[in-house]
Amino acid sequence: MDLGVARVESTKTCGTLTFPAEVDLSNGEAILGQAVGLLDSGAPALILDLTGCSFCDSNGLNVITRSQMRATELGVPMWVVLPPRGIVRRVSDVAGLQRRVAIAPDVATAREALTATARG
Repeated sequence: MDLGVARVESTKTCGTLTFPAEVDLSNGEAILGQAVGLLDSGAPALILDLTGCSFCDSNGLNVITRSQMRATELGVPMWVVLPPRGIVRRVSDVAGLQRRVAIAPDVATAREALTATARG
């Protein structure tokens, strides 16, 4: 299991954080730091990709919520990519995450939505 930080990909149009297999107290703050760092460095958009994440407790939800708050402050669009089923999706649904952030089924869909937002 990868209990480290997120994998970061940055392009001129978007920053993407791919979450590790597990997000909990041991790595949540570090991942949040990565997300905020991308936003503060001028990323024009942010995608948080949780498709490979098999466990996410309240620390993971905190990363998403606080990232969304910072993105909103900066006027940066953000999408969260969630697995279609499993514990991460269930925790997100129970917490009402879909009422707070834009959710996409995969990274390609999130990128298309961000491109449409930038054009429109």
